[in-house]
Amino acid sequence: MANPLVEDFKAKFRSGNPITRLILINVALFLFVSIFRIITFLSGESGIFILVESFIKDNLSISLSFVDLAQKPWTLITYMFTHFSLMHIFWNMMTLYWFGQLFINYTNSKKLIPLYLLGGISGALLTLILFTAIPAFQPFIGAPMIGASAGVTSIIVATATLIPNVNMNMMFIGPVKLIYVALFVIFIDVLNVASYDNIGGNISHLGGALMGYLFIFQYKRGVDFSKGINRFFDWISGLLSIKPKSKMKVAYKRKVTDEEYNYIKKVEQENIDRILDKISKSGYESLSKSEKEILFKASGKK
Repeated sequence: MANPLVEDFKAKFRSGNPITRLILINVALFLFVSIFRIITFLSGESGIFILVESFIKDNLSISLSFVDLAQKPWTLITYMFTHFSLMHIFWNMMTLYWFGQLFINYTNSKKLIPLYLLGGISGALLTLILFTAIPAFQPFIGAPMIGASAGVTSIIVATATLIPNVNMNMMFIGPVKLIYVALFVIFIDVLNVASYDNIGGNISHLGGALMGYLFIFQYKRGVDFSKGINRFFDWISGLLSIKPKSKMKVAYKRKVTDEEYNYIKKVEQENIDRILDKISKSGYESLSKSEKEILFKASGKK
């Protein structure tokens, strides 16, 4: 008999948007690690449990050493979904939700997960490079690193680069332009590096921020960093899905010509560009209801 909890998780994962999926993966992995740590504690820190717990941590967190990474390349991905502290995962997931919603509203849902992954990878690689190249950081080589912060920071900076003048309501402060929020996040990370507070983590945030900026900078020039990752996901999805042959007959509509299709797409894009230009000048609140609906529908098509 199928486990109802597992089946509910699968249903929410399939039906949820990318933000929901990222949060579910992070929370599920956090609960798995936390439950095992509780068992280890209740066992009186039995030797076998400590060994298994250590094995799990070593194979989920990334060791900041190119030699260690070559031996465990999967940790370049798993580290960005791993948390050991409740407050660590809470703030990361809250920030992912806030900025992820904005990012999806102004681009489309298929770009979020690739950006998160690219931000996490960039953050880890920048940390590894600096730890190896700069003598002052070399004592920290081999230290473990975990957390979604680099991926989340890439989403913050990407959103602020795309729509810098859109306001975000900050607790106790009020409306603040996204560009200032992103600059403040980067400023805090730089200060933390200078104060030797979580050096690896804060450098990885800066790597994520750099990827977020490059992602949108290239996107505006017509280069989409998410395409390759989405093709890979589609390929995996195709391998896993088994579609039964349908006996239903389908009546197809008349195919449009290439000229008709290109004209329709051109008109749609011009309309979207006009709306985005209006947002950059006057903010999202200046849009009419119909313009918001057009933008929402366009984001779902891409």
